[in-house]
Amino acid sequence: MSETNPNDRRQAATEAQQTRAYAGYYGLWIGLCWILSFGLTMAGLKSPLLGNIGMLAGIMSLPLGAWLLRGFRDHVGALPLRRAWHLSWMMYLAGALICTAAQYIYFAYLDDGLLVRTYSELLQQPEVQDMLSRMLPGQDALGLMDEALSTFASTPPSQLAFQFLFWNVLLATIVALPVALTGRSKS
Repeated sequence: MSETNPNDRRQAATEAQQTRAYAGYYGLWIGLCWILSFGLTMAGLKSPLLGNIGMLAGIMSLPLGAWLLRGFRDHVGALPLRRAWHLSWMMYLAGALICTAAQYIYFAYLDDGLLVRTYSELLQQPEVQDMLSRMLPGQDALGLMDEALSTFASTPPSQLAFQFLFWNVLLATIVALPVALTGRSKS
């Protein structure tokens, strides 16, 4: 049975603590980027330009994360792949939690049915109805969409937040590895 050096354990504990601290700080920036993306996407319901800028803000969280990891690597310490992935995943996870909190606040206090009203108005347009009937032939596509919107409208904000949390964590898990690969130490 091999013995581990107490100094190695202390160094590993220090690195883990350091990684968590930086992940929280970096996650704040990722979360703000995602909140901006979400806010502009919601504003994009009335202005498509804002929706497109919101999508761009969300995509920009990838190079932002890579830039933050490279800064950690260059100024704080070595970043082998395992530590880079851990830092990246925790950074995006923190961003996901922050963004989910903002999404809860939006649906609980700010939306006031805007999303449902906007999609209901969209469903009244003849070209959308035609597209739905072609997508779902032989079914009452408009009725299905109305039912989906009424279900969404009756969903409490806390349940919406948990659903967004699931998708945000899934997204964080998916993007963590490619970002870690770009920010890791090369040696």
